[in-house]
Parts: sequence; C-alpha cells; structure tokens
Amino acid sequence: MAARERAAVSTSVLLDAYILPDDHRIFKFFPGKAYKFYEQVRTHEVAFIDVRGLSDLKGKPSDWSDEDLLTAIAMDRVNRMVAGGAQRPSRLVRSIRDKANRTFLKGLLFEAEKGDFVVMPTKDMSDEIQVGELLDEPGDLRKIEAVDDGVRRTYFGRRVKWLNPIPKRLVSIELVRLLQTPATFFQLKSSFKDAIYKFALDNYVLDGHFVSTFRTKKSIFTSKDNLLTSLWFELIEVVEEAREEGNALALKSIYQLAVDSDIDEDERNDLSIYVQSPGWFKLRSVLASPFVAMALFALASSGISFDDAQAATVTAHVVQAADSTCLGEVDQAVREYLQILGKERWEEACGLATKAASVATLKTKATLKIKKKSGKNKT
Repeated sequence: MAARERAAVSTSVLLDAYILPDDHRIFKFFPGKAYKFYEQVRTHEVAFIDVRGLSDLKGKPSDWSDEDLLTAIAMDRVNRMVAGGAQRPSRLVRSIRDKANRTFLKGLLFEAEKGDFVVMPTKDMSDEIQVGELLDEPGDLRKIEAVDDGVRRTYFGRRVKWLNPIPKRLVSIELVRLLQTPATFFQLKSSFKDAIYKFALDNYVLDGHFVSTFRTKKSIFTSKDNLLTSLWFELIEVVEEAREEGNALALKSIYQLAVDSDIDEDERNDLSIYVQSPGWFKLRSVLASPFVAMALFALASSGISFDDAQAATVTAHVVQAADSTCLGEVDQAVREYLQILGKERWEEACGLATKAASVATLKTKATLKIKKKSGKNKT
C-alpha cells in the first residue's frame, strides 16, 4: 500500500507563571540618594549602586577582592569630598560606612541569586513600588552609563525584568517605610513576601498553593460579560469535582452543568473578583485547578481540537531550584479534565471561551506554541 504524508501538530501551553522555591528571597534596592537613578534603573532595566570607579579595577568582576571593592568605595567617597571643596587627606582611611556600602554592593553584584526579586521604591507616597526579577547569575554584570551631576559615568549592575508594579496603598505602611530607608540593598523578611507576590505576580506556585489571574479590559462590565466569565469558572469547578470524586458528568451541556452545580463552598477554589476597569479574577487553590483553568482557556479560546488539546504540554517559569513536579500535575489534570468533558462538551467549551475572550475581553497570561510535524499514515 502507498504511504501518504499526514499533517499533525504539537501544542505547548506556555504559562506566564512562576514556580517559586520555598527559600526564595526578596531584596530591597534603593536607586541612589534622593532617588536620583530611579528612572535610569527602571528604563534601562539594570539595577546598580552609586559607586564610581569600579571600571578602573583590574581584571574581571570575578577577580575583584573584598579589599579591591573597599578601596574603590573609599576612593569614591574621598573624590566626592574633594570635588565639594574639602582637602584631600594624606592617607586613605576605610570608614565604617565604606564597609557598609561594600556589603550592599557585594549583595547586589555577587550574592543575590538569579531569580531573586528586588523591590525599588519611589519618593512619592502615591506612586508605585517596582518589583523585578534578577535575570543573570551572581557576578554576571552589565556596564551601564548614567548621568550624575551632569556627568555621564560608568557603573556596574545586574539585569532586571520588571514585573507588575504595586501601588503603595496596597501594602503595609511598615513595608513602605522600610523601603524608603536609605540603606541601599538588603533582604526583606519573609512576612512581606505574600503581599509582594500577590500583587507583583499574576500567576505563581508557592508553598503548595496555585494562584492564577484572569483579566478584563472592559470599561463597562455588563451582566453578559459576568455570565460568560462565571460560566467558565463554574465549568472548571464542576469538572474538578467530577475528577476528585471519580464521577462522570451527568449532563451533556456545559451550560446546564454550570447552572445545576451543587458544590460546597469549602470545596471550591478561592475566587477573588475586582470588576472595575480594568478588572481581574484571581483563583487560589491547593489543587492545580488555577493553572488548569489558564491552560484550558488558552486552548479553548484558540479553538484547539480535542485530540490536539489532549496531547498538549504545559510549561511555566521555574525559579532556581523550585520543585517543578507541580507542572506534571497540571499536565495530567489538563488531560483528565478533557477526558471527563469529552469531545462534544470540549467543542462547546471552545465556543464559551471564545465568547468570553471576545465579548468580555477575558484573558490570562498563557500563550500557545504550535509546531507542525509530519508523519506517515498507511492507506
């Protein structure tokens, strides 16, 4: 028999989600005296400390000793004093402040790990706090030119990917005051982590809890928008209940399943809703269902066929040595959800997700990567 080419696709769902390790660290970073480097740090996406003269040190950054750094910091301090009219001292004395500045400098350049977060304040209490992820390994530095006192100077820093900014009004006054202290770089205590993750990240896993966010940009969120959105989230609840209890779905229509659901409040995902413009819906659970909701919405709103959806894989951003086995849970749960729904209900779910995306402008940070692959099918 002749063989003919058969087209097939490989689908990956890329979740813009963070899998965080339990020992993940967050550092306070201060952008120079009187916040003078704030705009440059934010726009150039490089966090650096106001120490001049590092480019004069010999060798690579990995060759710099503690003494080299301390000498550069002390020389910088003296040079600034002389520029201000003071007499140059006969010998270079390393002060206690110089040693403190060396600790800050080493912390940012050589000790904070790739994937750690930095939090940068602004001067105005009404402004937002910037939160960023360090992108490179310790010691992998970037040169950056920045203007200070009208002179363009060279500094060394670490690349940063900025995440969602946090309005200061949403965090505790204790954290705001701590961020506004002039100390340049230090680790924040663990009690501040939850508030920072909650607002800086839309989707993440930490301490066994999955969190996902769906957003809408509608200026007026109508009852129909609410209906479409609620139906999607209720469908996720219904299928998760059937999966947990090992039951088949009793009704053919996903809409009837959602309307007739009778799930105890204690068994549901924790759902937070804010529908002002722009609005959001945040799911939280010890189960993988918040991430499953993201993956299925991306597949359904793109009209991915039942067979291709079943073969899809799910990936996310694993930070440092975080336990990535939770992604295997998401992969398995996606397939089990689809098996429970079946082909006809899945096609109906695709219609619902497409309407929710187009009419209610519902979206989540998940993208599809589709590759065509060839195979041979005997005829």
